[in-house]
Amino acid sequence: MSYRDLRNFTEMTRALNYNRLISLDNFRVSNFPLVAEIVIWLVRRFDPDANIYSEFKTEEDRVILVRSVVQFMAINNYIKLNSKRLYQADGYSVKELLKIIVLLYNPLKYGYNNNICEETSFMNSVDISSKISELKLTRELASQITLKGAILYELLGTEVHQLKYIRKICINNQYELGDLEEGLKEAILQAQYNLSNTQNLIDNIAVTEANLDAKIGKRQVELDRNKKRLQTLQKMRPAFLDEFEKIEVELHCLYQDFLTRFRCVTFLEQLLEDSEMIDQERMEAQQAEMRKILEKIQQEEALKLLDGSINIFHYEEHESNLELEESALNKPTVTRARTSTGPERSRVYGNMTAEDGSLESDSDLLLDDDDNSQLLASDDDLELLDVDVAPPKHSDLSEDDF
Repeated sequence: MSYRDLRNFTEMTRALNYNRLISLDNFRVSNFPLVAEIVIWLVRRFDPDANIYSEFKTEEDRVILVRSVVQFMAINNYIKLNSKRLYQADGYSVKELLKIIVLLYNPLKYGYNNNICEETSFMNSVDISSKISELKLTRELASQITLKGAILYELLGTEVHQLKYIRKICINNQYELGDLEEGLKEAILQAQYNLSNTQNLIDNIAVTEANLDAKIGKRQVELDRNKKRLQTLQKMRPAFLDEFEKIEVELHCLYQDFLTRFRCVTFLEQLLEDSEMIDQERMEAQQAEMRKILEKIQQEEALKLLDGSINIFHYEEHESNLELEESALNKPTVTRARTSTGPERSRVYGNMTAEDGSLESDSDLLLDDDDNSQLLASDDDLELLDVDVAPPKHSDLSEDDF
């Protein structure tokens, strides 16, 4: 960038009637909006109908604008611009802008305005609509050339080193024209054979595609018919559905009743087991108490014998009574649930042949009137027991004999 370039650029824009004055200090720093406005104005001077991207707010918009301007100048005016410097929008971009503005300023400077007007009028008189078909064909050919070039470049880039070496050797060698002609003919025949095979495959694909389309159409028709049938069946209510719902309600009620009864039976069985267990424990406790009483009586009798305070006859009689009591205790007891409705009676366990003193002191322990027991107490129930209940028998001995 030089002062001379900046001065020439400002003078040229002023001579071309730019809509604002440009100072030399505008390009000291990057000023892309000003450069964008100048570039768009210059392009419009070349072609008022040019399709140029005019947005430059974002970075992508600026890149598109610079690219479109560079492409337009290269195609229409054969001017090669440096897009990087043009994008910088500083003093270096002035050199690129001078390349464009000089083309507009020179005719004005040397007085060729009349010729330009005549040429412009002649160009406007030409009917461009007749060239539209050629323009389309040219664009298609240009796109194909670009595509083929890219494919060729990729293939050359993927070429193996050994194949590249062989290709160079073949190029450097000198071949006879006859050999080359035969090789080309063989290559042409091979290409035609491959082309015919490919064409057959394409034809088969077309036939297969037609068959698949026919099958798809047939399946679609069946699907629509089945959908309609499904909708019809969903709208219809079966005749047995009312009876089914009624039976379902009854079954639900029966199931609830079954659950209630099952729970009650289970609870009652548990209560029965608990009651039997309590009765068994009570009987075992009573038998254990009786054994303790008998052991105590035996100990007292043994002490009396050691003291010599009882005669032999009385001793034998007491021994027989104790044996009877032990045999009565060792007999199994039978328990039944109470079924009679008669008055409750107390149940007596053991033998009634003990001494008066022992009967008076231990009689309360042998009765179970106060424990509200549920054992059998009626006269009929007492007959079923295996225990012999004897009337109380008092000893002939008095307390003075001891």
